[in-house]
Amino acid sequence: MITHKKITELNGKEIVLFKLSNHSAYVEILNYGATIVSIVVPDKNNQPGNVVLTYDDPEDYFTDKVCLGSTVGRVANRISKARFELNGNTYFLDKNDGNNSNHGGFNGFNKQIFNFEVKNDKLILSYESKDGEGGFPGNLLFSVIYSFPEENELMIEYKAISDKETIFNPTNHAYFNLSGNKKDILNHELKVFADSYLESDHEFLPTGKILSVQNTAFDFSDYKKIAQMMPLKNEMLKGYNTYFISSGHANKSLRKLASVKEETSGRELTLYSDMPGFMFYTGDYLSGKHQPFEGLCLEAQFYPDAPSHSEFPSCKMEPDQEVIYKIVYKFSN
Repeated sequence: MITHKKITELNGKEIVLFKLSNHSAYVEILNYGATIVSIVVPDKNNQPGNVVLTYDDPEDYFTDKVCLGSTVGRVANRISKARFELNGNTYFLDKNDGNNSNHGGFNGFNKQIFNFEVKNDKLILSYESKDGEGGFPGNLLFSVIYSFPEENELMIEYKAISDKETIFNPTNHAYFNLSGNKKDILNHELKVFADSYLESDHEFLPTGKILSVQNTAFDFSDYKKIAQMMPLKNEMLKGYNTYFISSGHANKSLRKLASVKEETSGRELTLYSDMPGFMFYTGDYLSGKHQPFEGLCLEAQFYPDAPSHSEFPSCKMEPDQEVIYKIVYKFSN
């Protein structure tokens, strides 16, 4: 069941909060930034709890700087030097992360008000990104389709079509805390279905090196507590902001990328996607209402800075050809 209520207006447009419910759980989504506001699922004692970081006042999303729960794009993650080449043309993007572009620039999807439509059990949020917005070529018609069936799987489908060749790499930026009430995620246990990860520099840009996870601080081949692995890292960042390459990434079908569980609540979250890998982020730079390590992100996406590395899987889109990507967050107890 999907219900909705108007929260406020912004720039003359309605800001609406949607609630997608099944028999045991519900998800709330805002049409501002196509944002996940809450995911309320039962723990092992059947007690409901919200497992994502949220703002109490929906208007706080308008000034948010950490993409809390947002849909991110046109291109998630960083593009070095805020520029890329396509068909011999150089495109200059917003420099919103030092000398680089991050998460689509100053006015990415996370800052847009989406049109909405409810079709049966699906919420369809759509937005037209104009040619040149953020520096990206092509008029891009983009939609996010959310559904939340009885199996407590939050299903996200991204669809896009552009009138010019362009690049496209969307994701969701929810910060998960499966305890529902504990202040950090350091005792969450992570398992990753990946043999390798991308080495990155101090700006979180890939160096181009693909490294094995085996016997490193990035080896989550079995469930391991995040706090147990962090001290093994030889990086300036205390936690993780790491891209893991899915073991089956050559196969573009929906597959399991990662799983996280939290002992006291008994909750488990499994990430599925047809994208080539995911970004694991421990929320080191959270500030304000939410402090570092209060939530973790599992962002299925293409490789960071893919346009600068011809050897990486391409996130190019051909003109007038619709692309579809899927992300599923499955909750169990």
